Amino acid sequence: MKHTTLALPDDLIEWLAAGDRAAELHSDTVAVDRQWWTDTLAEFELPDSLHGTMISRSNLFALGARAVDSPEAAIALLWNVVAFCLGRRNSDGKKRIAAVSADRKRLGALLRDAAEAGREDPGAAYALLRPDKGGNIIDRLGPAGFTWYLYFAGAGEPKHPSPVLETKVARSLRRAGWRDLRETMWTAADYVAYSKIVDEWRADAGIDRNDVIVRGLFAISPPSGWDHPWQAWERQTWERENWVRGPLTTDDLRTVHRWISTLAALTSRSAAAHVEFERLGHKINTALGGAVGEITTAFDGDRYRHSYHGEPY
Repeated sequence: MKHTTLALPDDLIEWLAAGDRAAELHSDTVAVDRQWWTDTLAEFELPDSLHGTMISRSNLFALGARAVDSPEAAIALLWNVVAFCLGRRNSDGKKRIAAVSADRKRLGALLRDAAEAGREDPGAAYALLRPDKGGNIIDRLGPAGFTWYLYFAGAGEPKHPSPVLETKVARSLRRAGWRDLRETMWTAADYVAYSKIVDEWRADAGIDRNDVIVRGLFAISPPSGWDHPWQAWERQTWERENWVRGPLTTDDLRTVHRWISTLAALTSRSAAAHVEFERLGHKINTALGGAVGEITTAFDGDRYRHSYHGEPY
């Protein structure tokens, strides 16, 4: 995929036009479990650097401005970013703290260097925290977490080149045409291409901030699993509240179709059931390109006639 082939999505244009998105972004404030952070940081003999019980983007931009000054300042930004992202949840927070505590000097310096690199070279910053030939440098801190760190380390600069990359953003990019982008664990090259896309779409949309584009990609993201091939017949309905995530394999769908056929034959006096069986059977047959055939049902006096036309299983 060449990033220049992606056009600004229509639904993103509509989202941008529907409000003052920059003002909404700057108003973001999250309530956090301050006591948990105080206690847990103390447990690992780390300074209590959390901003407070409420953390805003503005607070994090201010911390980000200082993240390049020292390893301690970089670690302080990290904890506040993680707290901002988790809110009052603390999933895996203790494991991240333990990982940094175990190698505090080296990881603090690494975070400082990544914060500095991210202001000019997003690929280099990304590779510092997740090399292409290795796993995450900090345990339990993958791209969906550390790109938030790289973003806030930009101190609110409107055209900061290190944007947040999470699975929701990746789904929006895939739907926009970047088909070979993975759902998680992206490479540094992916991150550089993504950074260029965000910057170009900002210019195309005529807005001032890259992070507004990213916020829009979160907002328009389809559900998980929306583009699995078996769901081609449901792609227009994923906005519904009762949308069910996949994926099922084609063998799974064949099995479901076979049992629907069997149930249709066994419930010979339920007209309502037969309507449902025919409808669902038709959907599955369509999803599989007609490979399993249609389920048809009919009544003939007191006798029920059921036919199943399609390839044998």
